Amino acid sequence: MANTIAERRPRAFNDLREYLSVVKEMGHLRVVEGADGELEIGALTGMIGARRDCPVLVFDPIKDYPRGVRLITNMLNNGERQKIIHGCPPELSEAEAARWWNGQVKRFQPLPPVFVADGPVKENIKQDKDVNLKIFPWVRWHEKDGGDYMCATSTVTRDPESGYVNVGSYRFKLIDETTCVGHMASGHHGDIISKQYWKQGKPCPVAISLGQEPSILIAAGDNAAWSHCEYDYAGWLRGAPVELTKGVFTDLPIPATAEAVLEGEILPPKAGTAIEGPFGEMGGYYGDASPASLIKIHAVLYRNDPIIMGSPPFPNTARNLFGARGLRVRSELEALGIPGIRGVRYGGGIVVLSIEQSFPGHAMRAALGALGGTGGYHTRFVILVDEDVNPHDLNEVFEAMGSRCDPGTSLDINRRIWSSRVDPRLEPDKVEQGDFTTSCAIIDATRPYHWKEHFPEKVGISAELRKAMETKWRELLAP
Repeated sequence: MANTIAERRPRAFNDLREYLSVVKEMGHLRVVEGADGELEIGALTGMIGARRDCPVLVFDPIKDYPRGVRLITNMLNNGERQKIIHGCPPELSEAEAARWWNGQVKRFQPLPPVFVADGPVKENIKQDKDVNLKIFPWVRWHEKDGGDYMCATSTVTRDPESGYVNVGSYRFKLIDETTCVGHMASGHHGDIISKQYWKQGKPCPVAISLGQEPSILIAAGDNAAWSHCEYDYAGWLRGAPVELTKGVFTDLPIPATAEAVLEGEILPPKAGTAIEGPFGEMGGYYGDASPASLIKIHAVLYRNDPIIMGSPPFPNTARNLFGARGLRVRSELEALGIPGIRGVRYGGGIVVLSIEQSFPGHAMRAALGALGGTGGYHTRFVILVDEDVNPHDLNEVFEAMGSRCDPGTSLDINRRIWSSRVDPRLEPDKVEQGDFTTSCAIIDATRPYHWKEHFPEKVGISAELRKAMETKWRELLAP
């Protein structure tokens, strides 16, 4: 099959419940009864999530909560489930699926949401004195977390000047029945929008969805460019517009079929803060504890028997088959008009760019473009390789570094690069000063452009000879 042109088969799940019913039919659902939100749920999530065939865990009942108030984890980190959500033909291997998705993203067309007057999320509405955040299961996921958290959220804010609606995925720590604090990393759109309100002396309206169908969560976790609404991307991903309804306190657009939504205001720092963190981060380290603006919740909307989502970071559990961050880097480079990008890998703070050079400085231009976009956020190294190197095969990447990179002339250090306070390598005094910048190394492991034609030829078996051998020696070469 020519996987680059295989037809996409999007699946428009009406809500999280419909998705879970499909997961159950696949045999991927496991119900866990009686687990405690104090570390047990987190530990089980991490231990089972490390398995390649990990199921979706449904915790019901949860200790100290009535049956029916459910929490699910490990929703996305399985290749088969990701294929369904992305509309990927199931017959493709994981390697083929990743290449196929790169072609699909190039065909992206925004599909705007539609508004409805009502929706299941408004089955129950609690406002003002009736608000109680503790009706939902807040979990201490890691042993040294600084409190009970919600994660896997889709958090809605609106820019006061342009009206741009952003949907980001942020974590929130419970303070009391009506108050929480969140972590919106410096430079993220939720952080930028909040500060626009604070400059005017106003709190920032916010709506926090705690359970939603998978396309919205994936879109919220993607680093879309400013002014590109995540709801438009989620609509394209699912093959149908996302249904939205207006919040009852903020008037923000919220998913009509969400399981639960918290509406409130992010207060200016001078109006009150509380300590947020530490929290176990994606890099496998605990982030620091620091003051964060209070978020006062004025309305809680939820369905009967709500399903809350949790996606805590644990080492060796995040398996993003479709590599959204790498695809974002590639699309940004192509938008800059940089030709010759043959492949991009992002993972663990390292971007690997495979590039077919066509002019002097071509490779370095691509590296700097990757650092300047949103996809390359939190990058420690950019590694440049030639088009004959598979960026997803680290053995090939390391071989190129060992043979084509001259450390004396092929390494560049860029300073004052955008980072985050959860970066484990930031010095404590920089964090205290709010200086969330770091350095990034560019490792050029390409053949030098000005004499690449004279670079020694690589030993290998040509495609023609390989095909001839496979034909003549089929039985010997069979697996």
